[in-house]
Amino acid sequence: MNRLQHFLRAKTQFGLHSPFAYRLYTEVLFSRAGGRGRSFADVVWRLEEYYGLPHTDALPNTRQLTLDTRDGLFLVIDRPHRDEALWQSLCDDDSYQVTLDLYDVGIAVNSPRLSRQHFLLR
Repeated sequence: MNRLQHFLRAKTQFGLHSPFAYRLYTEVLFSRAGGRGRSFADVVWRLEEYYGLPHTDALPNTRQLTLDTRDGLFLVIDRPHRDEALWQSLCDDDSYQVTLDLYDVGIAVNSPRLSRQHFLLR
């Protein structure tokens, strides 16, 4: 999928029907206080800040990072559409209940209390 296709199919917070995804979108990923950064490092920093985790220094050397939070295990992937097969396999994997596709960053969440859903977000 290219960036234009993603943009046309993706939703904003008004199209989210999951309380977890809505909270993550509005309070963490795209809060008014922090702007709308879309880089891998920015998303990881926002998640670490929101969940009170120590900040990771090894970001320039990695394409994916796992964060263990109170809401579950987050797998954050830099540019998931670079390897469509890998991203699709994560979306289909039963161990991840929620996947969030921001085009430049992908987030897969392992939390048994959540319903299985995939979101394309702007």
